[in-house]
Amino acid sequence: MASSHRVRVGTLVPFAEGKSGPSNASLLSIPIFEGSNVVGRSNLVVVDKRVSRKHLSLCALADGSVEVVVEGPNPIVLRSEGEARKVSAQGRAKIVYDDVLELIPGDYLMKYVNMGDERKSSTSMDSSDLKKGKRHSEEDSVIAKRNRQVMEDEALARTLQERFAEEGTSVPGMACGQALSSLDSAGSSERNNKRTHSAGPLKDVLPLTFRLMHVQGLPSWTNTSAVTIQDVIQGDVLFAVLSNYMVDIDWLLTACPSLRKVPHVLVLHGEDGASLEHLKKSKPANWILHKPPLPISFGTHHSKAMLLVYPQGIRVVVHTANLILVDWNNKSQGLWTQDFPWKDANDMNTNISFENDLVDYLRALKWPEFRLNLPVAGDVNINAAFFRKFDYSSSTVRLIGSVPGYHVGPNMKKWGHMKLRSVLEECVFEKQFCKSPLIYQFSSLGSLDEKWMSEFACSLSAGKAEDGSPLGIGKPLIVWPTVEDVRCSIEGYAAGSCIPSPQKNVEKDFLRKYWSRWKADHVGRCRAMPHIKTFTRYNGQNIAWFLLTSSNLSKAAWGALQKNNTQLMIRSYELGVLFSPKTLQCVPQFSCTEKNQSNQDKLALGKNIKTKLVTLCWQGDEETDPSTTEVVKLPVPYQLPPRLYGAEDVPWSWDRRYTKKDVYGSGWPRHG
Repeated sequence: MASSHRVRVGTLVPFAEGKSGPSNASLLSIPIFEGSNVVGRSNLVVVDKRVSRKHLSLCALADGSVEVVVEGPNPIVLRSEGEARKVSAQGRAKIVYDDVLELIPGDYLMKYVNMGDERKSSTSMDSSDLKKGKRHSEEDSVIAKRNRQVMEDEALARTLQERFAEEGTSVPGMACGQALSSLDSAGSSERNNKRTHSAGPLKDVLPLTFRLMHVQGLPSWTNTSAVTIQDVIQGDVLFAVLSNYMVDIDWLLTACPSLRKVPHVLVLHGEDGASLEHLKKSKPANWILHKPPLPISFGTHHSKAMLLVYPQGIRVVVHTANLILVDWNNKSQGLWTQDFPWKDANDMNTNISFENDLVDYLRALKWPEFRLNLPVAGDVNINAAFFRKFDYSSSTVRLIGSVPGYHVGPNMKKWGHMKLRSVLEECVFEKQFCKSPLIYQFSSLGSLDEKWMSEFACSLSAGKAEDGSPLGIGKPLIVWPTVEDVRCSIEGYAAGSCIPSPQKNVEKDFLRKYWSRWKADHVGRCRAMPHIKTFTRYNGQNIAWFLLTSSNLSKAAWGALQKNNTQLMIRSYELGVLFSPKTLQCVPQFSCTEKNQSNQDKLALGKNIKTKLVTLCWQGDEETDPSTTEVVKLPVPYQLPPRLYGAEDVPWSWDRRYTKKDVYGSGWPRHG
């Protein structure tokens, strides 16, 4: 039963006292409803595996009393009426208002309060706690701590945003010229009390661009065109494929309760061990789990995508977030989506590059085939070929995938960086992009060498200018957070746990010339550490091409040439979408979830137009003819050109010790 239909009897609020650890700042307030409740890892702002995904079960009565059962292996401590007692695994205890729980002994203190006492409780801490910024309100906590760090950044960002508004530069899209809708102006107080969607209807998510994901605790203007998971998974979904690396089932079903109503769900995942066992035990009965085969050691199933089948068609989503709380709330992330209709009977044998790439990728996942009876298609086999039943002719991106294996012959150009090379070789770019620079931006760095970096740059430099000459090798730069960026982020050092690169990979001498700063003032995400992965070629604010992907910078993700360049070895599954300039025919925009679709656009239907990719900071130029060219502003989340590291900048690596305190008063690592 959705929480909106249940009676709330109280709240667990973070409880700060002199001896509590810095982990208390990583807690969210937890509403307690009459009946069953679960407290676990999804209630933490940062991941701490000592707290189980289902740490506690709570059964609350109408009078507010609660029976607590310890579900995880670690004990808790209950403080009641001045006494403290430990409750071990599978132990039971009863709590009443004003009792305090230590989710881990000495850590993660939560006070159980009556709803009427919640606000009073949140202001009853002593002055030392207030100075540390340990607030009980989920969003106030983050904002208060950030304000001390980001006043200058916000001032610059607001100036940029005002300039964009004056110029009418909301992110435009392809062909039909429809601009992204603005977020409704819900007040911040309402946003604190109720989850609100941060984007308009998905009919406004344009197929040639992408959106950043919503980040909690940032000023409202930064999330104007951002999306939440509920913005994506909506409507009458008949069948869903959820592809990801990490899946927190408890958080997912809470964050997106409509998933419970989907009749059939296939989850392609990368989980193992205890996490997989929990996923198996906790999933709804109609969900099917499949971990794609990993034939080469050290590989992962890392792709992040969704395929949502509707009576009207299919929604294809490619994004960068694990299905866990912190990824959808605290990180800089990106998401692309486009809806496609079912094919007409006369078109069943036609296919295009997007379709072939999608089906080839899905076939490599090797899930056990099963049958479904769908209202619009009858009794069908759910295999890779099933996805040929949709008309992808309006697709405006190319899929760039990786699958594990030793790829030779024609297959060598189907995957990894060789796939990207082959697609770019088919593209014609403006002359300005000859020898223009490259950007590699990602959240995990593999063990690399100069030979492979040259190989990779060669692939990303492919393509021809309008006069037929090759673009030439571009000089790459790596956009990567510094230690100071992580320390001052909205999560503090804990953000670094999702930038998991060790010193031995990060501090290689040959990488020093590549390091560039993560600066995201124009989208207000300087302090939201990047989990997004992007690769691009640019000149000023003009974009030759742009790739949004799950791939980090590693041989495992992109592949490495072997045997005198006759074989490409890839370890992992990855998926991304490539945006490139195209000549397109203006067609009506299709939506699986909007009943009334408008064909009224500023450009005549059927007219051929060229697209030009630029950043949000693009100011225009005299060479672009608005009558024949549609300018597409991509929300590239970092400054171009990027700023090189200064003498005092140190690239983040997660296995170093940092003693300078972060915004939560902690050093790194947090434990040990």
